[in-house]
Amino acid sequence: MSNDKEPYSKKPANTAFKQQKLKAWEPILTPAPVIIAFIAIGVVFVIIGAFMISSTNKVIEHTIRYDDIPACRDNMGIDGKNKCDITINIPTPMKPPVYLYYRLDNFYQNHRRYVKSRNDDQLRGIVVTDFNKLKDCEPLITSDGENSSIDKILVPCGLIANSKFNDTFLMFTKNNTYINLRKKGIAWTSDVETKFKDYPANGTGIITFNKFSDEDFIVWMRTAALPDFKKLYRIYDGPEPLTDSVRVEITNYYPVQSFNGKKYVVLSTASWMGGKNPFLGYAYIIVGIICFVQGVVFLVKHYVSPRKMGDMKYLDWNANK
Repeated sequence: MSNDKEPYSKKPANTAFKQQKLKAWEPILTPAPVIIAFIAIGVVFVIIGAFMISSTNKVIEHTIRYDDIPACRDNMGIDGKNKCDITINIPTPMKPPVYLYYRLDNFYQNHRRYVKSRNDDQLRGIVVTDFNKLKDCEPLITSDGENSSIDKILVPCGLIANSKFNDTFLMFTKNNTYINLRKKGIAWTSDVETKFKDYPANGTGIITFNKFSDEDFIVWMRTAALPDFKKLYRIYDGPEPLTDSVRVEITNYYPVQSFNGKKYVVLSTASWMGGKNPFLGYAYIIVGIICFVQGVVFLVKHYVSPRKMGDMKYLDWNANK
């Protein structure tokens, strides 16, 4: 019995696209367009870099280290916390919004073991009792480290959550008027809406903290790439600019001596590029200068000793003519 159907084949259909027969255009880079491209790119990059630096220079930023101030270091209360004040002088008015950050130095949130020490299901408010699923939280899964009883599971588990920065800051004018600061909106919207939900108050484990939707907690859980980093604490929305000076009242809980760390308060405005950081602008200018110089060198080389172009008569289709 004959079979009229063709046997199955992996051969692509006989079309211009699948057989790679589509018409194509491949530019031949001659000296003139290459020189023009290098010089044009150099000029454009320098202009963009200068614009970026101009923008970041308009950002007003004040940074004060406070862990080495005697009042913050020595004023220990019976509750195990320090309270101290620092004054930030503001010679140039800071127009709202103004951002209050805390900054840590020599804290390696990018350490591999630290970064993975969390359980995302637990942080979404799910009660997790399977120790295999909690393995990433090592070495802080249970209170006794034995992983023998679900009643001893730490909530939250992991190194990141259990090393959360907990200093607090209040801000006042020079006349001791309280300055209202906004907490809502300091964390990423995607984190607030999808990644963090409150843990049930009657859930399994030793619950030390269950308000995972707290934006201070969410900001801390987004780990930093470098050991010197700052994280947003509060936002001042106005209506008046901050002028003259402000007093920051610090409740100092967080110890940094064990890892030779440093703590700072940062008060900053922002531009369309974000905070004060001229690195990207300088990078554009350096790359632009390199491109421009290369273009000029190629231009001089081209006119002093021009490159001899290929002779069309040696191409295959001209060989027999």
